[in-house]
Amino acid sequence: MALPVSIGIVGGMGPWVDPLLLEKLLAYQASLGMRRDQDAIPVLLAQFAPLFADRTEYLSKRRLGGAPENPALAAARTCRMLAAAGARVVGIPCNTFHAPAIFEVFQHEIAPLAREGVEVVHMVRSTCEHIAQQLPAARRVGILSTTGTYLHGIYAEELKRAGKLPVVLPYEEREFSPAELARRRDAIVAGRIEPLQNDVHGAIADPEWGIKSGREVAEGFSRPRAVLRAAGERLRSEGAEALVLACTEIPLALEQGDLPGLPLVDPLEVLARALVDAWRRRFNPAWPAARELPILPG
Repeated sequence: MALPVSIGIVGGMGPWVDPLLLEKLLAYQASLGMRRDQDAIPVLLAQFAPLFADRTEYLSKRRLGGAPENPALAAARTCRMLAAAGARVVGIPCNTFHAPAIFEVFQHEIAPLAREGVEVVHMVRSTCEHIAQQLPAARRVGILSTTGTYLHGIYAEELKRAGKLPVVLPYEEREFSPAELARRRDAIVAGRIEPLQNDVHGAIADPEWGIKSGREVAEGFSRPRAVLRAAGERLRSEGAEALVLACTEIPLALEQGDLPGLPLVDPLEVLARALVDAWRRRFNPAWPAARELPILPG
């Protein structure tokens, strides 16, 4: 079978997020004029979650010693598979993966693919460029993220390059026990204490109540939402004029209505648009008016 030129997604680094990215890809295409099933840009999703060590855990153990395999290696293997199936524009929906200690190794591993025309969209860089273009008046930008993204300054450095001042929460450099995080969560919800970066990470990754656990999906992630809303309000009180949801799971719980008047920037939305735009620019600039599907040479 002739292989169509596709968008590839290295998924599994947040399985709850992958379907959301697919939805955003389609929604953006519909806004551009897609009206039939057959108009949709081909997409390949590889969701091999067990292959990827947790990115924050990897970065922490790398610093202390005894780290598991760098997630970059599994991502590179996955990217090669996607490229063999026709992917020529690739996205990785995980912000922490873009830490230099991971992303630069990934780039090195896929250098032969890049020379063959496989383009990887850098989600973090694209998001900060979007903020600079769409929110020029917002000088101070708050960051909600995993602790891996926080400690490695993944968004802070890119925001500075875009002329913005990052605003972050205080962080305690120690590991909170699950029981302590739960007590803090309840105190934050009750308004008795202010959230720390540690609490934001708990709202994302705690195996009992965090978004990644999926335990509260039926309730709309009510407890993570409450912690994230409080964290957003604290960042606003520290001067943030916009807020980047710098973990792809956060938009599953936090919506614009939770923080009225504070613009929320979703990197997953930016990634979806950047993938479609890159595919169109390279392979069919007239899409969807011109419906010819680019095919890889046999």
